[in-house]
Amino acid sequence: MAKIQPIQRSQYRLLGLVGHGQFGQVYCAIHRQTGALVALKYLHKDRFSTHKFLRELRFLLSLEHPNIVTCYALEHAGSGRQLVLDYCESGTLRSILDSDITLTLEEALGLVLDILAGLEHAHQRGIVHCDIKPENVLLQLTPGGWIARISDFGIARLSQDSKESEVGHSGSPAYMAPERFYNQHPTASDLYAVGIILYEVLLGKRPFSGTPLELMVAHLNQVPIIPDELPEPLKKIVGTALQKLLPKRFQSAQVMRQALLQVLDQHQAQTLSISTIGGKVLPTARPAPDLPWLTIPHAIEVMGLAELPSQAVAAPQGSSPSQSKLLIASNQGHVWFYHWPNHGSTVSPGPTQGFTLPTPVQQFVPVPQGGMLITATSLHLLSMTHGLGRIAQATDPVHTAVAPNGQWFATAQSVGGTTIELLIRHLKSQPNEPIKISAASQVSIPVTAKEIVALLPLDSDHLVLVMSQHQQTVFHLITRRGTYEGSLSVSVKIASLMATLRPYGYVGQEMNCPKSLLVIDLKPFRVMRYRADIVPKWVFGSAFGYGLLSQDGQFSLINEAGQITHRLTNLPCPTAMVQLSPSQFLWSVPSYDSSRLYTVDFAQMGLATNDG
Repeated sequence: MAKIQPIQRSQYRLLGLVGHGQFGQVYCAIHRQTGALVALKYLHKDRFSTHKFLRELRFLLSLEHPNIVTCYALEHAGSGRQLVLDYCESGTLRSILDSDITLTLEEALGLVLDILAGLEHAHQRGIVHCDIKPENVLLQLTPGGWIARISDFGIARLSQDSKESEVGHSGSPAYMAPERFYNQHPTASDLYAVGIILYEVLLGKRPFSGTPLELMVAHLNQVPIIPDELPEPLKKIVGTALQKLLPKRFQSAQVMRQALLQVLDQHQAQTLSISTIGGKVLPTARPAPDLPWLTIPHAIEVMGLAELPSQAVAAPQGSSPSQSKLLIASNQGHVWFYHWPNHGSTVSPGPTQGFTLPTPVQQFVPVPQGGMLITATSLHLLSMTHGLGRIAQATDPVHTAVAPNGQWFATAQSVGGTTIELLIRHLKSQPNEPIKISAASQVSIPVTAKEIVALLPLDSDHLVLVMSQHQQTVFHLITRRGTYEGSLSVSVKIASLMATLRPYGYVGQEMNCPKSLLVIDLKPFRVMRYRADIVPKWVFGSAFGYGLLSQDGQFSLINEAGQITHRLTNLPCPTAMVQLSPSQFLWSVPSYDSSRLYTVDFAQMGLATNDG
């Protein structure tokens, strides 16, 4: 059994607010010493009495089950109390139901089976939750799916306290069993609520809707309509769970769970089939409009744009330096510069100059000084006032992160297969003075595997090393001074990761699940899984959502709710792309000894609307 351990608030660093309700707020936080990620549930004294607080704490400490959120400690704050709980990074079941995510039958039934397993454990200890609803079911990511965990025992009751009248009609009317409106709370009332959830995950709606009064009348008097699209075994389970009279309902969570397991076995044995859960419909795919493009007389890949100060390089005839940027392009180790007007180009640009590096350029990162050219084993600073210089070199492949303000950079590489060595160096640049590079701050991170997914700057003061270890992905947080601040982890392997337009926001693909899109926020920590309709080669963020582009030119746009809002066909598939603005991109498509540079402006394609 978990024990109460008084701890000071200063031991936790808040990462952000993740939820709030009538009794208080829930924060994502990290323990400063251990790096453990937790949820801090703050409860207002004036809204949550000491009696209710102690009751919830008592229930939580007596329940230890994989499908119930665990309570670890109690905190006292100046204006209230806080429970230290397990953190579930994928939000609530409500977020899934309100999104456009299509669940398979295995996933839908799996989530309900998890809820029933947690309730079975609670009911065996005489505890009735009394407020089972999707908002109180938290989700943790697993490969290809989720684990559901029951939370919020704030109005839970002991089954023997049937005459207690304090709670009254408290609960959520949309999920309340008929007897709950008479202040009765048998264990079967929780199963009625599970029946509502089962109906909702299978059909995409609840059996009853309306005002609280209308919902009460419906629960007391109306027989739910169960569509014929559900197979008979599922109709029978839903119908039994939603019986008005207690003797006709499932008598225990175990019995209801066994009935659902039989249906799942039948489905897996292909003796039971069901159409799309929730009835989600994709928008119609339409041909993409013709895109403007320019010819470059080299087979290149665009790398990025750098600001072009007037004293750096002479602008082409007819344009002023303040109206131009420098387009960086490469082919293997050769790098070309092209003048590029701020508002795009209508004529093919000519190279201003170029040079060759010993190894192919993998990435260009613009910074205020100019930009960083990154190869597998070296890092070069392209300064518009000091020229080109190598600032880091290694014998083995390294990963590199560059601060947005250009004041520091970090490299990471595996040492002996058991340690990741992270080196952070600071840059100091003054007008008319050589650029100075500081001595490296070193951070050694012990690991059990050496798969580095990415090394990324979080902001001007922090970076994150993303590691794939066993069956999980770990995010190691480090300051620019080399202080290790802990780690966050998720129980899936991420194949790739890139920053989006949202601060601390990233998007990636799940290993072995090519149509699984992971949308990740690091502050506070959230990981949402969205479903794609194509296998993307490119995944990127835009002003209108997340863009996915396949090898054969199919494009899908997914919004922040996981809904596929637009689908296009016949787009070119680039070998490299540069984001010019939140809605505009530059794609390079090599063609024999030349390249085409396509200007892709999603705002002009009508993607700002949801008309599909």
